[in-house]
Amino acid sequence: MPDTAAIEGRQSISHYYNASQFRADTWNRLKSIVYRLSTARARPGDKDAAQKILDELEPLETYWAFPGLHVFGHLHALLKADEFEHLTQIVNGIVGALMSGQYRRRHINVLSPIEGTLTDDEDEEAVDERARRRPYFEVLIVDDINPASQRQQRDSLVAMRRDEDAFTYEPVFVPSFEDALIAILLNHNLQSVVIRYGFRPRSNRVMPVLERYLKQSKCDDLDDLEPQLYGIHLADVIARIRPELDLFLVTDQNVEDIAGHVGDACRRVFYNLEDYMELHLNILRGIESRYQTPFFTALRSYAKQPTGVFHALPISRGKSIVKSHWIQDMGEFYGMNIFLAETSTTSGGLDSLLEPHGPLKLAQELTARAFGARHTFFATNGTSTCNKIVVQA
Repeated sequence: MPDTAAIEGRQSISHYYNASQFRADTWNRLKSIVYRLSTARARPGDKDAAQKILDELEPLETYWAFPGLHVFGHLHALLKADEFEHLTQIVNGIVGALMSGQYRRRHINVLSPIEGTLTDDEDEEAVDERARRRPYFEVLIVDDINPASQRQQRDSLVAMRRDEDAFTYEPVFVPSFEDALIAILLNHNLQSVVIRYGFRPRSNRVMPVLERYLKQSKCDDLDDLEPQLYGIHLADVIARIRPELDLFLVTDQNVEDIAGHVGDACRRVFYNLEDYMELHLNILRGIESRYQTPFFTALRSYAKQPTGVFHALPISRGKSIVKSHWIQDMGEFYGMNIFLAETSTTSGGLDSLLEPHGPLKLAQELTARAFGARHTFFATNGTSTCNKIVVQA
């Protein structure tokens, strides 16, 4: 039977521009209510209001890795036992981690009041420290398995992490075809999807507000599909909705049986995969291929070149500003990189807009892939060069 509480709670999502904003506002409402409960400012009905918000959040949090569904059992128990101070500490830790993004940078045990509370130093990290940190994303795993098996799979993937990994991720588990579609629509942190072979077609959590999206996904024919085709069909639907995602299909069928059905949607197909290192490396490799920045990489290399070449501009890579007795504050305001990267030098290395063959050409190819276009051409605004590029294109 559908989860009635989930239906009533989720209808309010339609009043928001996106689910992430609804999620943040709902957690903040819970934070305010449990704070009042922990003080002498409690209002009549606050406890019931807190319970209602928890009932709204629990099904929604299925589609995010943090804070995880396991915390809701503790939150319900604390609310029922009137342990409002402990409840307030945990909720404050969750809200703080969500608002600051700390969960993206380190593992947070929100059930520990001390660990779940952010310090001022953590909340005000230096910009250069944030730049050096590994980007975080989430991986959707579609498989109808019990919580113990989910923990085992998560622990196995976490054990594959290495210091040299360029990215870090957390898995999100959903048990059905429809839950997978809802997850990719709601959770922008998802960048990869692992489609296994043990999931069911329909979700136990009905979301009327998302029915229009499910209809647009053209998945009304699920009941007519053979179970062994669920994974292939799900990959095709996800590729239409979010074509940027990396899709990995894990199957228990013979290669000969699925070869004619698998299209270009899947980045790779695994047969009865139990090698978590292979899956881990493929997930990271997929992100790395989309994380390439050919022109920016060339620009950083260009900025490190010596200045023993002709420069058309008098600023000469910022030297006239740095050595000035009057406008050094200009260099401090803009930073040196903006002058080191100015492109009037004849040293080369940044390719040509009119005849791209190096980093610009590769950047245009990657841009075309990102937008689903056949070709992409970069042009400068309002110049004769722009006109030439348009004509040549």
